[in-house]
Amino acid sequence: MRSKTAAALCAVVMGLVLAGCETMQPASYANYGDNTFALHKFEGAKLRLGTITDQSNFDSGCRLVGPIKTSGNRPLAEFIRDSFNDELKFAGLYSDDPDTTRLTATLQAAGFSSMSNMTRGHWTFSLQLANPANGRTLVANSSYDFDSGFSAAVACANVSNALTPAVQRLINTAVTDPQFRALIAQPR
Repeated sequence: MRSKTAAALCAVVMGLVLAGCETMQPASYANYGDNTFALHKFEGAKLRLGTITDQSNFDSGCRLVGPIKTSGNRPLAEFIRDSFNDELKFAGLYSDDPDTTRLTATLQAAGFSSMSNMTRGHWTFSLQLANPANGRTLVANSSYDFDSGFSAAVACANVSNALTPAVQRLINTAVTDPQFRALIAQPR
């Protein structure tokens, strides 16, 4: 009798432990119409975001539920770089040609909270873009607020779901900055 009770208790504990560790993974990046509109102002430019360095010390853990991961399990910095290049592709500006303006990036800060005012959350980013060919730089700081939830599982799922619109906002902050035109300019 005791062994059956111990086995049942062990099974319940194992089930709770396994259920307590989930990985939250958002959908793939999706084009943001405002970014396409903003990038069309640079028609004729040919560019791409090449290397990205991650100095953010991003912590993907969410409320002991599990990590927040990007689609394809890429590091967050690579997800941002790939998303930026996707926006350039949607706008017809992306190019692999040798005369293409090649930007570099440094993800200076990245983080999220699932507990702002108990049921609110936010993503924050600081991304430095640089054009080694003309020496220009631009820093885009962005914050994206969303409803998170009280329950840890719901809140962390909402953190994950908010990643794509948060990255869309970050890219929009960069491409609508008045310094972006000078950043992507070819040296004379």
